[in-house]
Amino acid sequence: MPRGDGTGPAGQGPGTGRGAGGRGQGQGRGMGAGAGGNCVCPACGEKLAHGRGVPCQDMTCPKCGARMVREA
Repeated sequence: MPRGDGTGPAGQGPGTGRGAGGRGQGQGRGMGAGAGGNCVCPACGEKLAHGRGVPCQDMTCPKCGARMVREA
């Protein structure tokens, strides 16, 4: 990478030979299931649409008050 623009030869330069570091793995982020789908109550079976940015386990069932889980 003579100009520092990422056009150098493949397999050389920073980031090679260092395992998974710097490749997006292990950055402390949860493995979310995406924005679609439903949250379901394990106690009574009530279903709610999953909201983006709101984990199902942070929601409570409007019928019985139990914590919701993600529908499989």
